[in-house]
Amino acid sequence: MTIIEVGCNLLPMVEETPKYIDFSMRLNSLLKQNDVSVSDLAKSSGVTYEMARRYTLGTAKPRDEKMLRIAEKLNVGPAFLDYGVGGENTGHADKPVVTLRQLEVFASAGNGFINAEFPALISAIEIPQDRIYELFGRSSLEGVKLINVDGDSMMPTLCPRDLLFIDTKIDHFNGDGIYVFNFEDSTFVKRLQKVKGRKLCVLSDNPKYPPFEIESHEMGEVYIFGKLIKQLPFKFNDFA
Repeated sequence: MTIIEVGCNLLPMVEETPKYIDFSMRLNSLLKQNDVSVSDLAKSSGVTYEMARRYTLGTAKPRDEKMLRIAEKLNVGPAFLDYGVGGENTGHADKPVVTLRQLEVFASAGNGFINAEFPALISAIEIPQDRIYELFGRSSLEGVKLINVDGDSMMPTLCPRDLLFIDTKIDHFNGDGIYVFNFEDSTFVKRLQKVKGRKLCVLSDNPKYPPFEIESHEMGEVYIFGKLIKQLPFKFNDFA
């Protein structure tokens, strides 16, 4: 702890505890390998010197866009810089990729609840830039996040552990579809359908789960994380 003297008072300055130690170790190693200073890191990522210094200490971690900028500066793939996966030599020599990351459900809602219904089986996935339109029918994956579902309420449409691609830019009801949303401190992956009386009907594809309605006066309690745009089935087949 450092002590700062101000007039006649001594004020303690509490140093931050590193939360991203593995990331900072990779970052510092790559900075040394590429002869990149903290000042260079700040300029290339578009942050202040102090923020870049916090990256190297592991007390802060860059978000998607800045993570990509830093990875490009250090000639590695963003997945390697962020998670240590994919190998170091995945930078400029390869085709550009877009890294999609897991949707942090509890953090996005801002109320601190935890849901075991969404296990972090896959924390990130890389999609080649030149395959985005072919796979998703759109030119950009900005705002798209991943989520795994553990539950049978949407079977047979969505099966346990399937990887879902969620467009988080759709943070309101914009037509019938499958949404990830929070209501009454629980998170759901369900169909939402607007019905008479300005109500939302919440539907499960599994008939064992009855539908329920969200009344118009309860709409303020609904937090929509995003809308499902794609599904990737997740199933292991045993061969040995």
